[in-house]
Amino acid sequence: MKISCLLLDDDPLVLDLLQAYVAMTDVLDVKATFTDPLEAHRYLLDNPVQVLFSDVTMPHLSGLDLVRSLHEPPLVVLMTAYPQYAMEGFNLDVCDFLLKPISLDRFLKAVNKVAGLLRASQAAAHPGTDDMLSGWGSFFIRTDSQFVRLHYREVLYIEALKDFTKINTVDGRTHLTLVNLKNLEEQLPLGMFVRTHRSYLVNAARIESVSSQEVKVGGRALPLGQTYRDQVTERIVNKALIRRQH
Repeated sequence: MKISCLLLDDDPLVLDLLQAYVAMTDVLDVKATFTDPLEAHRYLLDNPVQVLFSDVTMPHLSGLDLVRSLHEPPLVVLMTAYPQYAMEGFNLDVCDFLLKPISLDRFLKAVNKVAGLLRASQAAAHPGTDDMLSGWGSFFIRTDSQFVRLHYREVLYIEALKDFTKINTVDGRTHLTLVNLKNLEEQLPLGMFVRTHRSYLVNAARIESVSSQEVKVGGRALPLGQTYRDQVTERIVNKALIRRQH
């Protein structure tokens, strides 16, 4: 399932760069690109998309004013070379703010965040579909000198290693990336992964058993911290109740 999007920037070179990034992700479906915000506004009135990537400072209509003018705006990622616009953008509930020049890894982080928000929205709109959505989507991590795409369903658990995290997958592979666990957790879909310990984040759909002190996932026993015990137990109980009702 690809995410429909619109790209808007009055600089054609920026649009070229974004489209090159999009081609690398295989996640986004670009429905239209515009250099004129007024044309983009007219398009959005009749052609809804899931996410808008928009420059802030443009002739005639700023990206901020464009968002304000839409009755039901899509998810918005703002782009600008001027960080002073960030606060105003977040006051409009934009989901991310990219500073130019935009790097590939920062763009991918924004895409991961958008995908997580859309999945959470789908789960809220269709309660009880947790199992159906548990494998929806993917995310990118930077490891060594390359970007690696992982599907959510492939991940067993994620382990904190100081400033790094180690991602353990169902096929026995591990991926080390220079992102701390808290920042990585913020990019993942709400409800799909559950914190079991300050150093462990577990794919809830892969949990095999839970005791008072540990969680078993993929045949491995991981520690269950007292701080997280109630959250994990509630997650498992709710999942079991949903299955029983069906």
